[in-house]
Amino acid sequence: MRHDVRATTYQVAGSGHTNHPSATLWFLEVLGITAVILLGLASDGLACHQPIDPSSLTFYAVQGATNPPKQILTVRTTNTSTKTLTASDNATWLTVSPTSTTMTTSGKITAAVSTSGRSAGTYNATITIKVATWCTYGVPVRLVISPSTTSPPTSTTKSATLAWNAVTNTPITGYRVYVGEAPRLYTRTISAGTLTSATVSNLTVGKTYYFSVTAYNSAGESPGSAEVSRTIQ
Repeated sequence: MRHDVRATTYQVAGSGHTNHPSATLWFLEVLGITAVILLGLASDGLACHQPIDPSSLTFYAVQGATNPPKQILTVRTTNTSTKTLTASDNATWLTVSPTSTTMTTSGKITAAVSTSGRSAGTYNATITIKVATWCTYGVPVRLVISPSTTSPPTSTTKSATLAWNAVTNTPITGYRVYVGEAPRLYTRTISAGTLTSATVSNLTVGKTYYFSVTAYNSAGESPGSAEVSRTIQ
């Protein structure tokens, strides 16, 4: 018994070339892979149209006061693959974090501002967010600093300067100034050296203080001078 083995060929009409089934399958397979890649890129491109929430940021602050609260940007895509999320800014008063992380369908970026040393006014900047290699977003950021409406705190303490006549009838080593909050009840002593004046600091506004001066040398200390008082205003 004889068996015939025949090879089957397919001819494309008018081409003069044979078309092997294996070549056709290979072509369709490549075409299918290409279509999948293109569909993947198309879905990624559509993901770029997903909005960032919010689409812009505005911070309000008062000059010299504390910094305003941080704000969060949420990034979303419809692509479920793991991808890199990066963020950057273009202002010294603005900070974003993290600057690089990974995400699947959503990620968050925190924005913070510093008003330290800045004058009242409006400042503008941009946060640039990039998702993988195909999506880049620009988020406008505005910082509004209002002038301070409160006056600088008034000092609660002040100073007083005392002056007296020099002792001329005997050699002295120096003078001492006594300070108290009641007549002849002194709680502080200030050495003035041989000067005939002294400045007494840290006196509370609204209180009345009493002062007396003595002279001293190697023989001892003189009685106090006539007491003077002063209400600090």
